Amino acid sequence: MAFVDCNILIEGFLRPLHPAQGVIIMAANKRLDLITCEKVIQDIEDVIIEEAENKNSYQVVEAWTALRKHTRLKVMPDPPAQLVEETYKKYLGIMRHIDDIPVLASAIELGPDLILSDNTEHFNDRVSERCGIPIWSSVQFLETLAGGLVKEKLKIQ
Repeated sequence: MAFVDCNILIEGFLRPLHPAQGVIIMAANKRLDLITCEKVIQDIEDVIIEEAENKNSYQVVEAWTALRKHTRLKVMPDPPAQLVEETYKKYLGIMRHIDDIPVLASAIELGPDLILSDNTEHFNDRVSERCGIPIWSSVQFLETLAGGLVKEKLKIQ
């Protein structure tokens, strides 16, 4: 199970040929289970509504609803305030962005196998080391996946 940050879903949904589309395709094909929190969904939907208003077309909203269904995206409640406060104290110095603290707190609470975020400035290696959960960008995810397939096909150890 992978916890997804909003940028993975936004980029994968709105930008053709973005590496994050690989994450979405894998989830839609039942090869990857995605989980996130309400805050992430709210951030995504704010962007989607803005996009719809800019294009004067609300088909993007319908497409987003379909994408959520096809990817089987599991949305969990936001973490309790106490966990957010503890996460703030423990991670703000290395994460450097207060708005991402509740998202990280949610990921830690849910305990996924992996956090996917293309925001490598805030969701960085130091955060990963401290929380004990690998954090990969969409490119790292696809490269790791491809590397595993190549190793498997070529029987490389």
